[in-house]
Amino acid sequence: MMATCRDDEWAKNIYPVTKQSKSHRIALMINNIKFHNNSSDRHGAEKDDWVMFNLLQSLGYQVVRYNNLTGKQIDDALTQFSQHKKLTHTDSVFVTIMSHGDMGIISGTDSKEFETEKIFQCLNAKNCPALVNKPKIIIIQACRGAQEGWVDLQSVLTDNIRAPSENFTRADRVHIEKDFICFHSSTPHTVSYRSTSDGSFFIQTLADVFNKWSHEYDIEELFRKVMQHFEASSSDCMQMPTKERNTLTKRFYLFPDRISVIIFGKGELLKKALITNILGRDVSELSNKKFLTNTEIYENHTYEFICTPDLNTQCEYIQYFSKVPPPDMCLVVVADGFSDKDVQQQIDDLSKKTGKPPDVFTVVLPLRYKPGCYSFKSCTIQQVFSELDKLAADRGRTLISMRPADYFGAHNKMENNRKLTSTKVNLVLQGTGGTGKSASGNTILGKKVVMSKLSSMPVTAECQVAETEINGKHVRVIDTPDMFDGFIEASVTDKHVKQCKQLCESEPSVYLLVMRVGRCTERERRILKMLEKSFGNKVSEQTVILLTWGGDLECEGMSLENLFSLQPTLKEITEKCGNRCVVFENSRSDSDQVEKLMDTVVRMLEKRQK
Repeated sequence: MMATCRDDEWAKNIYPVTKQSKSHRIALMINNIKFHNNSSDRHGAEKDDWVMFNLLQSLGYQVVRYNNLTGKQIDDALTQFSQHKKLTHTDSVFVTIMSHGDMGIISGTDSKEFETEKIFQCLNAKNCPALVNKPKIIIIQACRGAQEGWVDLQSVLTDNIRAPSENFTRADRVHIEKDFICFHSSTPHTVSYRSTSDGSFFIQTLADVFNKWSHEYDIEELFRKVMQHFEASSSDCMQMPTKERNTLTKRFYLFPDRISVIIFGKGELLKKALITNILGRDVSELSNKKFLTNTEIYENHTYEFICTPDLNTQCEYIQYFSKVPPPDMCLVVVADGFSDKDVQQQIDDLSKKTGKPPDVFTVVLPLRYKPGCYSFKSCTIQQVFSELDKLAADRGRTLISMRPADYFGAHNKMENNRKLTSTKVNLVLQGTGGTGKSASGNTILGKKVVMSKLSSMPVTAECQVAETEINGKHVRVIDTPDMFDGFIEASVTDKHVKQCKQLCESEPSVYLLVMRVGRCTERERRILKMLEKSFGNKVSEQTVILLTWGGDLECEGMSLENLFSLQPTLKEITEKCGNRCVVFENSRSDSDQVEKLMDTVVRMLEKRQK
């Protein structure tokens, strides 16, 4: 249930958050990456730095940010933070420290120890009265391996709490330690895992959970969802984050302000493709809810997209503008080849139905169109990005233009100059869960051999192999798991890659990068990069883009060119793969689509033989 403060009884159990207090939010972030002893450097921790900084900013916190501090410098930074002038007016604080560690300590870059207990002492009611009755969220990413002198955690807490002053009553001592919660990356006596390419499992998971759910759940439930993710993990790297020192007496909701965008136009696919294009994420990965009849709201921590029904659908359009605060942008999507006259009529109809002037509505031009002299207000997709960036910057949110161009960093260069001369071929299905990858394998085989079901989650857990004969060519279909999922440990990915390579040793291989129509995101771009890292930097020369759910294109009356104009990421990936792209509708059993795929495969193999 979405939390609101309208119910008085409910509000009594929620820490107060006001517009003014949110504008003074402040956070401390310390991330030790480089150490005096180079062998201790935390490779991959720079990913955590970027992710955590942007998460805190997106939640409205000004971030006091430090990197590579010694033990004493950590102590000094915390002391200075406890005296920050914004603390008087903020509603809460975050303190995030990422480094090496052990039981009850965090390592400075000089290997000198900083005791985690000092965090609580420095920010308690006695030493930091500005934070009395305000939530203090402590996040620690560090190992907690055992030492010979290991002491039970509860004993440590009790020993450190027991004597703030002999003049304090028991009630005073309780008050001093109130309103804390600490979330640690692992349980006592264990380690915290970090990928050298993707960052720590804990910070990356925490950011994903907060990005998706912080608008809906309180801080304790958000932490619980992070723990549930680790509980469900099939990884060999055993790790379980823990909630500790929880003295919150109320629920703490972050109440992030989102940028509100209403999308009008004809065709559901067009609207959802625009959302995917803006966020770089499939709409299925976003939280969604119903607003009015035939209307869905897609949300993340920064944006709220109101996806309206087609313009010819009966709807109380005026209600879209009854929200408080009103929407930040009103966009109208149009297909490639649109008629100026028809679009102007749509704008006029919207103006009449909503009572808003025509210039409130901005038409988003398809990719190949340039700004021109239209009778209606229009913009390119890049201009939409720029406007959203301005809105995000004004609210301290992550800018679209600030997304890292290559999230996983540089990759090792590998060569694969193998000649493809065989009458046999391996078709290797690659892609994320829920795209119809396994179903496409069954379509190619002409029968249900590979396990498949309608799901947004991965179905294939191990490589599966089946064979068939198509137009005189022996085809071996290899269905792979989502081996490049960002949360799969490197050892698991390496195992899947090794198995796949072994299966592909004997015959030439063609990689089918499976994506669902209208849902091409930055993740697919990363998959292609990871394929290059694992199978050779020329793997794109052996790759065909396979778009599933092709029936959606037909229902919208759209061509591939229309789709490319809406999704430049898809266009870019397809161009990198030699413009090889085939559309599948797996609910149909006709062989035409399979033959078209095989024609594309054969032409590609012949080209590589020359």
